[in-house]
Amino acid sequence: MYMDNNIKITKSVLEKGWSIGEHTHKTSSEIIYIISGTAKCTLNGKEEIVHKGECHYCPKDSTHSIVNEEDEDLIMFDVVPEQ
Repeated sequence: MYMDNNIKITKSVLEKGWSIGEHTHKTSSEIIYIISGTAKCTLNGKEEIVHKGECHYCPKDSTHSIVNEEDEDLIMFDVVPEQ
């Protein structure tokens, strides 16, 4: 949706069984707002379930992943500010 040297703003869709694999944010944090569906998020080894209308936050220097295990598409609004 938008990207420059300071920030990336995107809308992501994960179908059932799809994931954003585990990765570490070395230069940025990430804020993910769930538009629809349910996300299984892992942050530094700790699992959390994030529902529609809720946010997942990954601080800088943290490792996370996101998986859609539900039948409904997982639609997310992502903000990644460079720090």
